Amino acid sequence: MNRKIIISFSITIFLLVTLGVTSVIKMMELSELTQKLYKHPYTVSNATKTIKINLISMHRGMKDVIHAQNMNEMQSAMKSVKVNENKIYREFEIIFERYLGDREDIQKCYDAFVDSELIRDEVILLVRAGKLDEARMIARDSGFTYVNELNKQVDKMIDYANNKAIYFKNNALENELESITSIVVMLGVILIIVISNLIILLKNITKNERKIKEHFHMIDQNIMSAKCDVNCKIIEVSNALARHLEFSRQELLLKGDYFLLSDCDEELQSEIKRTIHSGKEWRGEISKLDSLDNLKWLSTHITPLLDAELVVVGYTNILHDISAKKEVEAISKIDGLTNIYNRRFFDETFPKMIKIAHRQEKFLCFAMIDIDHFKNFNDSYGHQAGDAALKKVALSLKQSLKRPDDYAFRLGGEEFGMLYMVQKEEDALKIATKINIAIEGLKILHSLNSASEFITISTGLYIIDLDNQFSAEEIYAKCDEALYKAKESGRNRVVKA
Repeated sequence: MNRKIIISFSITIFLLVTLGVTSVIKMMELSELTQKLYKHPYTVSNATKTIKINLISMHRGMKDVIHAQNMNEMQSAMKSVKVNENKIYREFEIIFERYLGDREDIQKCYDAFVDSELIRDEVILLVRAGKLDEARMIARDSGFTYVNELNKQVDKMIDYANNKAIYFKNNALENELESITSIVVMLGVILIIVISNLIILLKNITKNERKIKEHFHMIDQNIMSAKCDVNCKIIEVSNALARHLEFSRQELLLKGDYFLLSDCDEELQSEIKRTIHSGKEWRGEISKLDSLDNLKWLSTHITPLLDAELVVVGYTNILHDISAKKEVEAISKIDGLTNIYNRRFFDETFPKMIKIAHRQEKFLCFAMIDIDHFKNFNDSYGHQAGDAALKKVALSLKQSLKRPDDYAFRLGGEEFGMLYMVQKEEDALKIATKINIAIEGLKILHSLNSASEFITISTGLYIIDLDNQFSAEEIYAKCDEALYKAKESGRNRVVKA
């Protein structure tokens, strides 16, 4: 399509250039014909007419010479004849220069005029000698003959000049008509091409607009997005996002939600606000409750919108549903039997928690727990009873650790782990001891337990302070040593590393 338009416009430009050149050429031809018309035929025609007029004046002047009553009248008449004679000679010079016909015609006329001068001189001499009758006879006979002949020659030149002028005029009119016809035809062709191009362009624009609308419709229906103003209030939201959250678009706009962050914890909200208000992008994961209060997980990419002066004027938020991914991740984190976190998640979480505790200037406590004489319990009561006991112990740990930064793990077999943070170091041992008491308080009968008639646990505790220089692996080993000491010293107790 673009190639056709380029070709069409190239042809149009070529025709416009051709039209311009043709117009210039035709105007030059018209100008040349006009110059010829006025420079040659009309000039010659006017000159010959002037000669004819002056010839009549000279003939009248010669009559005045013959009929003069005195010398003054004769001198005046002769002067008039001379003036007209000079005028005729000047007009002959113009004719000789510009006459386009047979130059022999000019020469004959000019020679006849020169010959007539002899007759005029003879008549004037006779008048001066007083021989008036003889002067009249010469003027009547010879003068009449030369005047007639001269008039014929002059009329011939006038006719030729007029005919030439008509010829040039007709040529100019024909040339003008050809020029107008050529220009009109070329303008018609150019107009047709331009209109065709406009039609093609309009069709192309309409087609592209339809494609753009279809594209935006597809984006609106399939991509979850929101646009926010400079105050982060949602001003546009896609149908895909509204459908996913099971709200109408109008409901989401009326909520005035700050980047859909209302269901996120305050720390995450603060982090996002700091990032985007500094003009940077933010990528991460947020949680959002739908209209039925079901938790949805969304991957979000918030991008500042900048004007020409790089000032933030709004934000776009592109989101993807990662709820299924989160469910898979949750399954991979959870121990299948006890429904608490597994060893894999512990290995991921422990180093992160150490850094968080340092940043928050808190004590991080790691407790390693082992059920006392659990092998004997399984042998005595059976594995089903053993699994039931593991579940009860895990639930008790989970219920004892209710804060967001508290975690309970099954590290393997009958071994469990706990991570929790405290402001004061002495609180660490209190919490661990309280949990030990809670497990015995479950009153799960265990006749082969040397520490009690019920199931009990032994706990090794390590408190990680701000001066800690050990790695997670080293802390794990130290906590394992403390657990060993708890078992060696009689079980059902907490030993601090």
